[in-house]
Amino acid sequence: MKSKQLLLILTVLSTAFWATTLHAQSTTSPDTVCAGKTGAAYYVTHTAGSVYHWTVPNGTIASGNNTDSIIVNWSTTPGTDTIKVVEVNAHGCVGDTQKLAVYRMPLPTATIVGVDSLCWNNAGSSFAVSFTGIGPWNFTYSDGTTSTSLTNISANPYTINTGVLATSKTYTITAVSNKFGCTGSVSGSGSHVVVVNPKPVTSPIYHH
Repeated sequence: MKSKQLLLILTVLSTAFWATTLHAQSTTSPDTVCAGKTGAAYYVTHTAGSVYHWTVPNGTIASGNNTDSIIVNWSTTPGTDTIKVVEVNAHGCVGDTQKLAVYRMPLPTATIVGVDSLCWNNAGSSFAVSFTGIGPWNFTYSDGTTSTSLTNISANPYTINTGVLATSKTYTITAVSNKFGCTGSVSGSGSHVVVVNPKPVTSPIYHH
């Protein structure tokens, strides 16, 4: 009998835990989104018969206005704004304004520029990748043949060593993002050229 009661209690607690986890809403203020984020969902707990009036500065309510749940397309400009919602219940009574500050994070960028000139079979070259926005950053670069992806980079600028090169290479950034999932763009030329100069070919020694 005790085992059945214990099983029932554990089942109730487990159900309550998963219900809370699955339907939990972040109320951290300020909340964060990537600038230009589309399809961002915000909601309050539904009350039957109520109407909800939302205000979203620097964002467009794509759907759900006057309901308990809205979808927002945010401005591409970084900054902080406050979402507000006012509930009017079935009796026409107006509730307190609920607020959530939302910080639109700037999108990351990455820049590499410059040209190096070195001799064949030299120890190699190096170049720096400079970032903007909020790190840590993830980025992918290519030497024209092979792509390399690096993640969780906190150093800014970040130095890459090319190693020994047999031929000239052009290094180009092809993608950049950050740990928050914000996808950015390559700034400037986004490439670094390493020119490998051939060693001289000396003729045989002649004797007159």
